[in-house]
Amino acid sequence: MPTREKRNRKRAARQPDAPKAARAVKAVAAKPAPTKPAAAPDAKPHTRDDRSKRLLDLVVLLLGARQPVPFREIREQFRVYQTTREDAGLRAFERDKADLVELGVPLRYVTPDDDDGIEEAGYLVDLRRYRLPEIHLTAAEVAALVLAGSVAHAASGTTYDEVVALALKKLAFDHPVPDSPGARARAPVLVHFPHPAAQAALDERLAALEQATVNRKRLTMRYITAASGEKATRDVDPYGLVYRQGAWLLVGWCHLRRGVRSFRVDRMEDVRVAPKPKTPDFERPAGFDVRRYAARSPWTFEIEPAVDVELEVRPEAGAVAHEDLGDRAAREPLRGGGVLVRMPCANPEYLVARVLAAKGGLVVRAPAALRARVRAELDKVARRYP
Repeated sequence: MPTREKRNRKRAARQPDAPKAARAVKAVAAKPAPTKPAAAPDAKPHTRDDRSKRLLDLVVLLLGARQPVPFREIREQFRVYQTTREDAGLRAFERDKADLVELGVPLRYVTPDDDDGIEEAGYLVDLRRYRLPEIHLTAAEVAALVLAGSVAHAASGTTYDEVVALALKKLAFDHPVPDSPGARARAPVLVHFPHPAAQAALDERLAALEQATVNRKRLTMRYITAASGEKATRDVDPYGLVYRQGAWLLVGWCHLRRGVRSFRVDRMEDVRVAPKPKTPDFERPAGFDVRRYAARSPWTFEIEPAVDVELEVRPEAGAVAHEDLGDRAAREPLRGGGVLVRMPCANPEYLVARVLAAKGGLVVRAPAALRARVRAELDKVARRYP
């Protein structure tokens, strides 16, 4: 009896209960194929759909096999590998195998040296790595995720409503229904955010900025300066969007200031994105990381042109002197326990807000324009709350 037939009989005896998927694939392959002209030795699949189906069939075949499948058997199942020159078919199989590995299918090549229970080397799928373990969440964990997702879904200025809604449905899929034993009726999670009249415009603006950032398209906008309320036209190469302390910021290269700047999205008007979305207008710097800007201290934000500031930190607000005030901040101890900080400041609105919140613990000594701005804000508070 030929050696090949003996090996096949031994293999069949070892796997009498082979999975139905493998038998189905082999049965389909056993049917006579329609008569077609012979393919060229290195012929490629006719369409993308043919190749996708072949990859899926290859996965099904290897998943259903109880023993490693040699290439000669795989070749018998797929016509694209049945080339005149066997090495051409092997190269086609190697390309498909590389694509499956890139897609995350853990293929293994097993030889008799690796497993003395087999007689011929072949391919299989590592089931331990292929099947992910089931995730079991406690009721408290599900509740926390639902609450976080509900907040994200209700918050203004986001563009992922459909994604969040789908995630919430998946979390609720395996949740017990109220009528099941031990389950309690669940009230929906209600989250309220005030929506100003301009919210729709802000959402539309965020969507445009997101697309400009992804496609690396330059944008032109009218930007309202916080200090003077004046509007100026800015051309910006958007590097990324950052959500910080209740406001969206666009980080990018400002062609007017010739440097990286941050812009509050709610102060933008008439945002126009350059045409031809598939053609990038710029390249991001190699070392740029938007996460670094997200982690920056607001003291270092570059919202307006920088001015030199002298800030007195009194003992009751002493922790402020230890915050990240920027690389150029200089601290000088004062008599009585205070600290005098000299630093450049390009985010005066934040500085003024911190001065007002400190209730006398922070005092601006210079410049005079910034001191006047603090007094103006105090006058507004006094008029509103007489």
